[in-house]
Amino acid sequence: MKSHLALFLVSFLYAVLFSWAGQIMPNYLSAEAFVWLRIAFAATLFHLIGRALSNEKINWKLHWREFAICGFFGTSANMYLFFKGLETTYPINGAVLMLFTPLFVAIFDHIRVKQWPKPIFILAVAIAAAASVSLMTANGVKFSEKTLRGDIWIAINAIFYAVYLVRVKKLTAHYKPITINRYTFTFGLLFITPFGIHEFIQTDWVNIPTNIGLKIGYILVFTSFLVYLLNAYAIQHSGPTLAGLYIYLQPILASIIAVFLQTDTLTPNKMLYIALVLVSTFAASRFTPKFQSNLNGKSSTK
Repeated sequence: MKSHLALFLVSFLYAVLFSWAGQIMPNYLSAEAFVWLRIAFAATLFHLIGRALSNEKINWKLHWREFAICGFFGTSANMYLFFKGLETTYPINGAVLMLFTPLFVAIFDHIRVKQWPKPIFILAVAIAAAASVSLMTANGVKFSEKTLRGDIWIAINAIFYAVYLVRVKKLTAHYKPITINRYTFTFGLLFITPFGIHEFIQTDWVNIPTNIGLKIGYILVFTSFLVYLLNAYAIQHSGPTLAGLYIYLQPILASIIAVFLQTDTLTPNKMLYIALVLVSTFAASRFTPKFQSNLNGKSSTK
């Protein structure tokens, strides 16, 4: 139950990221500067809290490569491609393309545990994906030659994020979430600094409006720090595939937020899509590799 709550919070916190990131970039921050700021801020917080609460010893000889791989795919390259993509495409495009992440996570995770997915799992994921895309594109999607480059970057980012969700599972078998993020973000900062530090220094911070500054602060605290902490916790206890499946809840939460803000309305079609996403995601979650292993009384951790 705690894992489900953690993943629900992740989806909720991510729900506003796409539109807000598009407002911030490239008008006030470049992708390079924003990514460097996100990783540097989160790395600092993880180090401060990690040293105070859980100063675990790392077996660097055995695990340095996994920390480096997760730092690359999960922080620097992942964030850079995502934000760079949003500079040249529309938020709706990015939101739709990220819905392919659970598919890649499911593929990689089943390979990790050397299992074939159950037919009901495949069917449930297909329904959840189709319903999520339909929900996101109910008001129209804007793929075009103009957005192609940004769309490609976000598509690659979706694959990279899937790689991260699966690879970080190996680290969760040995370390606490705060420790894992402490060092994956450290590696991520090393990777992104040559590309982002100059852009960060050149940013005109004085002319950033208060409302944009607050949105930047939200992204730094909640979707850079807290989301990664919650994700690592959920993966440690439930596995990568379940974490990926919860991405399908983001369109639902975005729609609810839009209705609450009176910028959108719930139509019968949207309500049908929401119901399909919820039911199919729940069905798929019962047959993730981690859950199957638990049913058999065996651990899938490797």
